[in-house]
Amino acid sequence: MLLTSGGGIRLVPQPRLVTRVLGYLHGMENGRRLSPWIWVPTLYFAEGIPNSIVSDASKVMYTDFGLTVETLGVVTGSMYLAWVVKPLWSPLVDLVKSKRWWIVLTEILLAGAFLGLAATTKSPNWLLWTQVCFWILAVTSATQDIAADGYYMLALDESDQAGYTGIRSTAYRLSMLFSKGVLVWLAGYFAASSDKFGGWSTMFMVPGVFYLVAAAYHFAVLPRPQTDQPRPNVGVGEFFEGYLHTFARFFARPGVLNAIAFILLFRVAEVQVLGQVAPFLKGTLESGGLGLTTKQFGLAYGTFGVIGIICGGILAGKLVAKQGLRKWYWLMIFIMHVPNLAFLYLAFSQNTNVNVISTCLFIEQFGYGFGFTVFMLYLMYFTRGEMQTSHYAIATGFMAMGVMLPQMGAGYVAKALGFQQYFGYIAVCTLPSFGVAYMAWKDQGFLNYFEPKKKSGDLPDADVGISPE
Repeated sequence: MLLTSGGGIRLVPQPRLVTRVLGYLHGMENGRRLSPWIWVPTLYFAEGIPNSIVSDASKVMYTDFGLTVETLGVVTGSMYLAWVVKPLWSPLVDLVKSKRWWIVLTEILLAGAFLGLAATTKSPNWLLWTQVCFWILAVTSATQDIAADGYYMLALDESDQAGYTGIRSTAYRLSMLFSKGVLVWLAGYFAASSDKFGGWSTMFMVPGVFYLVAAAYHFAVLPRPQTDQPRPNVGVGEFFEGYLHTFARFFARPGVLNAIAFILLFRVAEVQVLGQVAPFLKGTLESGGLGLTTKQFGLAYGTFGVIGIICGGILAGKLVAKQGLRKWYWLMIFIMHVPNLAFLYLAFSQNTNVNVISTCLFIEQFGYGFGFTVFMLYLMYFTRGEMQTSHYAIATGFMAMGVMLPQMGAGYVAKALGFQQYFGYIAVCTLPSFGVAYMAWKDQGFLNYFEPKKKSGDLPDADVGISPE
């Protein structure tokens, strides 16, 4: 449209780009559903960062700051409590405001927590105040998990939910690569021009700014599905009745004790490796470690290790989808646990070649990603049917407990044994994992549920947006 000198109006062809932008904005104004490509990858990339920072980067930071392995295990392991108890407040996300509102709110709070870390790492009482910020980060991240997963199911129909599962899991794992690789490397890079405290402080400003941008972006682009509304007219009595009924139904499920044992013990060896990987890789040669710098740690474990997890998980998902779980089950179990011997080799050889260390970590994490598929498929199988969303959240709470408790004691065991004997002890800890794996193997319903005769929509990816930590 053009206003002529005579006051008349003359229509002129609009450039194609302008037309598309105007059409896009018009669609937003009229509530048209935007392509999930616009928001699914960014939502799950943003969901994964705080989980990886709390579970992994915090260990590297506190190791840099000189915490003992015993204190490190208690301080960082206890932070998983937020994910253990998140089912207790998950009903509030349903009852108060919308899932979309919670997503934007938690991203603003995450920005504040990261900027708080940037300020407190250089304070005299850095241990106290960084723990406060990490706990805020953990609780907010657990709440974000609830809101994002609930929103995903409301904003997409069943077909799109299945179609975008691979996208969301890939975005989540890329966030792990960014957190454990890029951000840890940046902390080491910034430390070279100041000190270790200043390096981590500067690094935390990066995710702080990112979440401010993410909150604004998701406020603008997240669709507003009509079903994303708080439940109306729910009284206090009705709320608590439904709340207690959800937990009662979970513990009334057939085989619940076997399922809890599986969830708690299947990863008992791997999570103890995770709890001491930073002190081992960054510890001095005299203490039995490998002496990596923070930058080298970010490259070896945070980059090659995460790539290994991604490759292992993708391969396992494709094999199960095409040929079923039964055929690959025991190979997955062995490939998950046997590569732990890579740490035993590194502990005895103390090989400081970064290429050798990176190769060992890639192999070990590839095996973990490959075998972890069994764990996530079991959770989906056990929680299928009535109240699946709530019961899955409860199951993941037990999963977090299975991470928290072994890690809190791992430092004391590593200190008492030394790293060489500690990783030998880890090999022994795989025996309970094989035991519960055999128990699950005897459940023919579990194996049959993931036979390839199922339609593709019935076989979700093994990640379901949850960090394979």
